[in-house]
Amino acid sequence: MKKTKLNNDQIPINFSFITNKHFYNYILGNNKSIINTLSSFSSSNKTNIVFLRGNKSSGKSHLCQAIINTSKKRILYLASDDIKTVNVFEYDLLIIDGIDKLLPNYLCEEKIFSIINDFILEKKNILVTSTTKLNQIDFRIPDLASRLTWDLIFDIRELNDQDKIKVLKKYAKERGLSLSSSVCDYIMTHYKRDLYFLCNSIKFLDEKSLSLKRNITIPFIKNIIKLKDF
Repeated sequence: MKKTKLNNDQIPINFSFITNKHFYNYILGNNKSIINTLSSFSSSNKTNIVFLRGNKSSGKSHLCQAIINTSKKRILYLASDDIKTVNVFEYDLLIIDGIDKLLPNYLCEEKIFSIINDFILEKKNILVTSTTKLNQIDFRIPDLASRLTWDLIFDIRELNDQDKIKVLKKYAKERGLSLSSSVCDYIMTHYKRDLYFLCNSIKFLDEKSLSLKRNITIPFIKNIIKLKDF
């Protein structure tokens, strides 16, 4: 096993360059049933509470934005603990993106619990995403946990290597890069196959290629990344 100076969980991923998030440009893998559910969820009048769990860079936020870009409903999107007073009658659908990151703030948990209850009472759809499994989230309000188990619970399945290469090429293309199949194969063979790491590697290689005015080739990657034993 090898590691590189790219192996740093402190490096943030900036996905702001991916502007058009839709269901059609999400790499499906074995997650077709999730996409079908969320596609109908975004337009259906049937009431559902969907809890969606996935690893870092599995595309949870992409799917949330796909709903926002697809649905004609009025959507309340919560992704930070800066939650203001909400009038539930102004919205048709609630999306809470990353609830496990918000709950350490107890006041935020109380607000989320209240908002979810209001949406349930009004029979409006709710989507909640999380990196942490539902039964491993440290809820301080037990009733909030029970609300989220009422309906549909999905786990985004890990992509196979071919699908991860599609993700690499898609992210690279949206940064204005063109990665050859041989470069993708080299990255997949020599570095961690975790999507969070792979997306960081593309960002890192893009920045280095721009600063050095070089194309991203296998020799280029070998020159800028020093391998050492794990």
